[in-house]
Amino acid sequence: MAEGKKKTGVLRSFSRLYWIVVMFEFFERGAYYGMMSFLSVYLTNILNFEKEAVGTIKGTIQPLLYFLPILAGALADRYGYRKILMIAFALLGGGYFLTSQMTSYTAVFIALVIMGFGAGAFKPIISSSIARTTDETNSTLGFGIYYWSINLGAFLFPLILVPLLKNNVGWEWVIIASAICTGAMLIPTITMYKDPPMPQEVEARKEFNLIQTLADAFEIIYSPVILVYRACQKQRGTALATLIVMVGFTVFALSQYMAPRTAAVAVPGTTFKVDGALLEVRVERNMTTKQPFQISTPEESGVAPILIVHRPDNMTGFLDALMDSLGMSGLPETVEASQVSALVRKAIRPIQLHMTESKTAGPYAIQPVVERGVEIRVANPDDYDRFRNDIIAELRTIPELATVSGAVVDDLFERGSRRPFLLIFVALLLLTAFAILKLEPLFKAAPRSTQSLYIMVTLGIAALLIWLLPGLSLFTRILTSVIFVTVLSIYQMDLKEMGRFRNHWRFLFLVFLYSGFWVLYFQMFDSVLWYVNAYVDATPLNSFVNSIPAIFGVQTNWFFDVEHVTVINAGTIIVLMLLISNIVNRTKALPTMMVGIGLGTVGMAILAINTNIWVFMIGITVFSIGEMTTHPKFISYVGLTAPKDRVATYMGYIFLYGVIGSSIGAPVGAKLYVQFVDNMNQPRTLWIIFSCIGVFTILALLLYNKFLAPKEQPTPTPAE
Repeated sequence: MAEGKKKTGVLRSFSRLYWIVVMFEFFERGAYYGMMSFLSVYLTNILNFEKEAVGTIKGTIQPLLYFLPILAGALADRYGYRKILMIAFALLGGGYFLTSQMTSYTAVFIALVIMGFGAGAFKPIISSSIARTTDETNSTLGFGIYYWSINLGAFLFPLILVPLLKNNVGWEWVIIASAICTGAMLIPTITMYKDPPMPQEVEARKEFNLIQTLADAFEIIYSPVILVYRACQKQRGTALATLIVMVGFTVFALSQYMAPRTAAVAVPGTTFKVDGALLEVRVERNMTTKQPFQISTPEESGVAPILIVHRPDNMTGFLDALMDSLGMSGLPETVEASQVSALVRKAIRPIQLHMTESKTAGPYAIQPVVERGVEIRVANPDDYDRFRNDIIAELRTIPELATVSGAVVDDLFERGSRRPFLLIFVALLLLTAFAILKLEPLFKAAPRSTQSLYIMVTLGIAALLIWLLPGLSLFTRILTSVIFVTVLSIYQMDLKEMGRFRNHWRFLFLVFLYSGFWVLYFQMFDSVLWYVNAYVDATPLNSFVNSIPAIFGVQTNWFFDVEHVTVINAGTIIVLMLLISNIVNRTKALPTMMVGIGLGTVGMAILAINTNIWVFMIGITVFSIGEMTTHPKFISYVGLTAPKDRVATYMGYIFLYGVIGSSIGAPVGAKLYVQFVDNMNQPRTLWIIFSCIGVFTILALLLYNKFLAPKEQPTPTPAE
């Protein structure tokens, strides 16, 4: 039978269920990227939402998209793929449609959250369906086609459908089209989709048990804690050392959390001295300097430190930095340079600037920070409130900001100077997990009624710790309480089989290492775009493209812009994906991934050659070839090596590469860009540094492959 399939072609080896799933992926991704390609503009320009409010919406949707696959995958493994897929399409279609019909902020927010729940539930079902309908002979090509369908949908919908509907029918009809594309997928889900054959152990455990389902989902992420705890049980010295480290980490986290809060005013590339005087602002025309801002010290000015803005348009940039420090975005377009200057004066002058924390003559202490500019540290909560109220009072006097309510400004300011809660949250989570592991034997031996008491007491103590901490928003308290619920699943885990947890740890470690490549990928949305805008001269490309229609007597004025960077990436994948997948279809996964990451690294290094547009395009193209070589192989590898009763759960976890890659790549990329490009005018150094990150990722995967990687287990292709 296998030989027969090889003779008729590898494409025919895929089942009908496989092609149905690929169709689902094409329409879902097309609907998502079609809406996301203009959603921010729609919400601000059409519905008149504030930019900060739009940022809150997107900041809520993204965690849903990456966190929910973990839970959805476990639910699918327990209750079946088809049921979860039907729920996903119902939520997607309903969420999109409600978004198109609503105009109030709360209603749109809720509608998009509904859509986010659907997208998060959808993700692991598709990848795990492909994993269960392919085997080692066609898995790489199967995931290559899957990845190709993602890019095809993301390319065609924004390019064709979005402008067609937006310009001829109405903006909301783009979102309605997204609702139709996803909602209509319920029909083939009900009539054509069938659950892939499941292992017997999955079929035997479909009884409803919420805590057990949570245990199935989160035993992977808690596996390092469980392994450390077991090691501590064997050696008392290790247990004592671990306890000391955890207590020390908690104390350190508390000290950081309770430290004086700060508000940062970002003034790129400046360092200066301040000695108890008011900061004044001047606007001067000085076209010779490359620095947009300059601080004169008291010695130089003779009176007080003066911020000199060399061009009036740079004043807007300075104020944007100030507003960002308060959690607010840029100014309305109607504000002119003179108004900006006045606003900066009003916002800055009430702040007394002092260098020495121990000998301050006023309530505010200023710490110059080379990378960020000025950091304002407040000695105690009362002084912080005075500082905050001074700033907010001045901002409210500006006519252009009169429409912003006081509550909104208060919230924006709080988000601009929030406490570093992450460390204390991680510390509390670890301590709670270790406490539950200690109580777990008593829990298992207790009668069911007492078990419920254990759960309620644990949840109550954890929630109390979070809700009593000062300075947290209601959203933070609710979100962290929900996340803390996941630790209760440890009570339901079978801790006797440590081999399973070692496999989980190896898998998590692989995802973490693989995220190094995605640190490079996420530069496509930040550093690369800034670089193109500031350094790359696209005139040769523009002239070449416009010369083609000129041959036929048609005059065009096409020009290369930053959004075309992602078009190069997606277009390269669409053209070459199937070819690359065929080439690497039978190669080993981890070596192929290393080759792909190597190509991506070379693509980054090419950008360091020079700023020529053709060199830039070659670099992005090579990087895209590396991406399409690496990523489908990674997904295929996870599908082949995942425990057969946990395929969907593992597929839910692979999206952590996006969480880690974006959370590290975005801030690190911005910091490096400011340091080496804005301040030192050395873009070549930036790309060399990113290339070194790629090399480090390859070396780490090489060591993983040698010492930790599990062997790929072939999976027979299931019959429909």
